Amino acid sequence: MATRRTPPKPAKGKAAASPKDKKVKEPKEIKPGPPVESVLAIVTALMLVVSFFLVDYVKGRDYGTGMFFKGEYGSAE
Repeated sequence: MATRRTPPKPAKGKAAASPKDKKVKEPKEIKPGPPVESVLAIVTALMLVVSFFLVDYVKGRDYGTGMFFKGEYGSAE
């Protein structure tokens, strides 16, 4: 047999908020980020530098030439 539930107690101390008391929030100001052109310029420059070092690394590893990785991997063989 199911147990009998007690009815919920009424809330104490809280008055119903009237619609006049609600504060009107001002919309947030949207700040623009950096322009697309400057972001693309930074990414392109970074990729060019990384590709330069990557090509130099492969030349040093495979052929023993290059500016930065010259002769670094010849001693392992």
